[in-house]
Amino acid sequence: MAEDRQGVIDALTNQLAATPRVSRPHEHATIAYRLGLAHAETAGARPGESLRKALACYDVAAAIFDPRFEAVHHARVLNAAGAAHRGLGNREKATELWEKAAGLLEAEGTDNERAAVYNNVGLARTEMGNPAGAVEAFDKAVELFDITEAEGRRGHLAALHNRGQAHSSMGTEEGLELALADFEEARAVLDTEEAPLHHAMIEHSVGVTCSALASRRPDERQSFLTEAVRAFQESLLAFARTAFPYQHALAKHNLGLAYAGLGGTANLRRALAAFEDSLAVLDPRSQAEVWRQVYASLQRVEAQLADVAPGATRADHFAALVGGVRDDEREQLIKDRLKRLFDLPEKQLLTALAELAAAVAKLGQAKAYPVIEAELLVVMEQPKEFHAIALRAIHEAHRQIADEDLQTEADQALDQAIGGLGGVQRIHTRDYLYSIGWERP
Repeated sequence: MAEDRQGVIDALTNQLAATPRVSRPHEHATIAYRLGLAHAETAGARPGESLRKALACYDVAAAIFDPRFEAVHHARVLNAAGAAHRGLGNREKATELWEKAAGLLEAEGTDNERAAVYNNVGLARTEMGNPAGAVEAFDKAVELFDITEAEGRRGHLAALHNRGQAHSSMGTEEGLELALADFEEARAVLDTEEAPLHHAMIEHSVGVTCSALASRRPDERQSFLTEAVRAFQESLLAFARTAFPYQHALAKHNLGLAYAGLGGTANLRRALAAFEDSLAVLDPRSQAEVWRQVYASLQRVEAQLADVAPGATRADHFAALVGGVRDDEREQLIKDRLKRLFDLPEKQLLTALAELAAAVAKLGQAKAYPVIEAELLVVMEQPKEFHAIALRAIHEAHRQIADEDLQTEADQALDQAIGGLGGVQRIHTRDYLYSIGWERP
């Protein structure tokens, strides 16, 4: 991909050099503008350098496109330059350029173009601590976006979402209420298939806002936190761990905070599981501050659970959780946990799966059976190399159980779970277990 972008930059650079500025000014400016966009889209090892190259190209284009006669072209260049300045941290300069662009587009240009510029103005004002000014800009953007077109609908949703965040940043209860109204309005017009990421971002913002309102309204705390849990879970459908790791980690952390706020042993265990998932994605070196926040949350919940079950490990808490919830929640929790563990190196994976199997075995046959069944169903969906590792982990964990009665119950739960597999899977699973010394109870 980087090579493709560099190829585009090289081609445009050659075109620019071959297009005389004096005799073909409009073409020269157009190529310079396109070259600037290409530089801006090339992050590379030093994104600031790319953005400065982009600005140099935009300067060329802006000097040629006369705002008196080519207002739209000049405004587009200013809009792009504003984005580059924002990327470099020059928010005041970015705002100045976007406001000029908005003025030029008042008489000409499409509604969507004007709306996009106002949306940019709103973003910059929000970042500069001017939420009231940001809301004013977002109001214009929301009105202007043409929702009869796909591009306009996406812009409209983004502007509503951004306005909600500006309202929220006011730090008042009224601001939070207005933010929630913006997010609800966005949800009402959202086509989740057309804009899945917008859907995830809006749902996550609903969760954050409801969590904030829960702390301000004690009488409605439970209902707000319940809605926050739903919203965070909905956002995680799009914020997949592998595709959007950072967003996934944030949503998991916020989900855990909402569960912890609801209270009760089961919810504290749900919170612990969510914090574990979040930490597993975050890099403690490059994302140190966020990692520390999540780890602090995990420690707080572990301390609370220590009063409930002294000496219990994280695996024990997870096993107790999945052993006591509905089938649909159990299946999702186990799927999330195992798919994360499958990314570990083999030795670490074997250890983690064995710890989980030992914890599940402590539940006794009645509660362990549905958990092991759910585990095996997830394992059977994975490449074959994981099957042997998972089965070996369960077998070894069961062999380490000192209590003979509990070991027998664990093996009975395993045998019962194997019985729920399809014919071929059931035969292969039993054959492998026999090969490593397992005996049917």
